[in-house]
Amino acid sequence: MVYFHGGDFLRGSPNSINPFQIVLKQKVIFVTVAYRLNIFGFFSSLDNEAPGNYGLLDQVASLIWVKNNIASFGGDPENVCIFGHDAGAVSVGLHLISSYSAGLFQKAIAMSGNVLSPGTVSVARKESATVEKVASAFSCFRRPTYKLLGCLRRVNYQALLDIGEPLAEWKPMVDIGLSNLSTPFLPDLPSRMFNDEYFSPVPILTGYTNMEDALLLQKEGEDSGISPREFDVMREEVILSDITVDNSSCFTNQHHIQDAVAFFYKPIPPTTNETILRKQFLDFYTDKVHGATTYQLAKHISKHAPIYLYRFDLKPFSDIANEGIPEWIDVPHNFDLIFIFGLPYLALPEDYPKWDYRDKSVSEIMMKMWSNFAWYGNPTNSGVIIEWDPFEIEKPGYLIIDRQNFSMSTPERINYRAFEFWTDFYPKVVEIGTKCCKEGVEDSGTDSIITTGLVNSLLTLHLILILIS
Repeated sequence: MVYFHGGDFLRGSPNSINPFQIVLKQKVIFVTVAYRLNIFGFFSSLDNEAPGNYGLLDQVASLIWVKNNIASFGGDPENVCIFGHDAGAVSVGLHLISSYSAGLFQKAIAMSGNVLSPGTVSVARKESATVEKVASAFSCFRRPTYKLLGCLRRVNYQALLDIGEPLAEWKPMVDIGLSNLSTPFLPDLPSRMFNDEYFSPVPILTGYTNMEDALLLQKEGEDSGISPREFDVMREEVILSDITVDNSSCFTNQHHIQDAVAFFYKPIPPTTNETILRKQFLDFYTDKVHGATTYQLAKHISKHAPIYLYRFDLKPFSDIANEGIPEWIDVPHNFDLIFIFGLPYLALPEDYPKWDYRDKSVSEIMMKMWSNFAWYGNPTNSGVIIEWDPFEIEKPGYLIIDRQNFSMSTPERINYRAFEFWTDFYPKVVEIGTKCCKEGVEDSGTDSIITTGLVNSLLTLHLILILIS
């Protein structure tokens, strides 16, 4: 199992997790990878001199090393499972579609991160301003590029990090055409590549927690919800980020787009209850960013290979794990790692009794399923009496992991209609609402937004919006 750590491609370390328990109990070989981050890993001069994506190329180098050397450690170079969380999960998705990584792994696990989520990759047009900012920040000439790089190499590494980090959102980018000396790591937007079925058809296990982003709504010193005004403003800002384009003269019919989303997610019956509105906003954001993109990925992969989906709803039983977390938050970002890496067994001697035996039991099951998948491509292949069916388009299913049991989803537990809204209807609304723009809407994580053909349903949409307004 080759693990790529998270941290938004800005920070993180392979030492951030301790795989001792999963290695001890499941007899797997666990490889953690250090890769360049921040400006060091994702700066690009947009030409041959520094095409970019160095952090991802570091990951490829690690996979090549594993393929060439893991047999010496008792491993099987033909049974490699890449495994990532957060940005590491996005990395896993990028390796699925990059020719650099093809054949270097046979299975993939992506936790709490999805390559189809909005804004996971950038494009060269957006990075041109970043190069100018970097040159200006360090008093370097922008051109010729070799002088810019020579100047940057003379800057102290800590200064590069401290000054360079806030200059841009450092992340992977589409690098086709940037270099005539090397093959691009990412030749197109991920959604387009999945649409064109350009990916490695390997078994995949992927999912997310039920409140990935809940901590972002936590208000210091209080446990209040969000007001109706906050609910509307935050929802509108999320949608606005999808339809904002660089061309300031571009006209977008923002109101029709916002109305369509508001209709789907407005509380019925209307309410001013701030707790209900907070939950409603979390459902909206989780459906859009995590649920729909996972669903869309599954629709692509399931045609060619088994894909197992899960949603982690199990709040730890142990008070030590929930310390400092408001009662209303179920399972926020990172809390699934508690169980995957056997944290209840890794506690300090004085803390060991503070872990509930039920958390230890759940951790045993999770480690077994994850290692089963790494071994066999099936999480319930042996030693687990749990039904976990692979996703099928005609029979979509998630394993719901909660305090009661581990069971396949029902329509009451998973809102498939919301996923279809985000992956099918919403992209058409956006395309119509931005049809006057000269520049296309960038990748939002769903396949339909970047379809080049014009949608012929403007009249139908207009009638629908009249009916729902």
